[in-house]
Amino acid sequence: MKLFFSLSFLLISLIGFSQENWTLIYENDAEGNTVSGTLDELISVIRKGETVRIYFQMGRQNESNVYVEHTAQVQYFTIMNSPKGQWVTAQIDPIIGQIPDFEKEQVLLKENLEWSLIAATNGKNDTMTRNVITGEILGHQIHKWGTKWYVEKK
Repeated sequence: MKLFFSLSFLLISLIGFSQENWTLIYENDAEGNTVSGTLDELISVIRKGETVRIYFQMGRQNESNVYVEHTAQVQYFTIMNSPKGQWVTAQIDPIIGQIPDFEKEQVLLKENLEWSLIAATNGKNDTMTRNVITGEILGHQIHKWGTKWYVEKK
């Protein structure tokens, strides 16, 4: 019986969290240029309250074949309208910090560390790390990378 529930949970998880349930609606490069879709389409699904997920890669500057890939559910959007144009930012829930160890082929959690992200269609992504015990900000930087923006199929 335990095996049945475990297999059922696994099957439901695979169906519920499959990338097949998501459609790429917009993609920007590290400079904020449109790669696919339109910014108007992304803004339209945000205004309708659709569920959006982002995908991005973070890599070593001098080793293009060494990188990590991340997918996260967006929790908070901002649509920016300025004299220089329009862009979107997406904030995710903070996560426990982690360190990818490529040589040992593992990812380790960082104790007492929280990582926050605001991804942006203009390529200027804001990251911050904070010690959750002391509240001290340990790092706060703008990183440039491209982002893929997915909307959940209904």
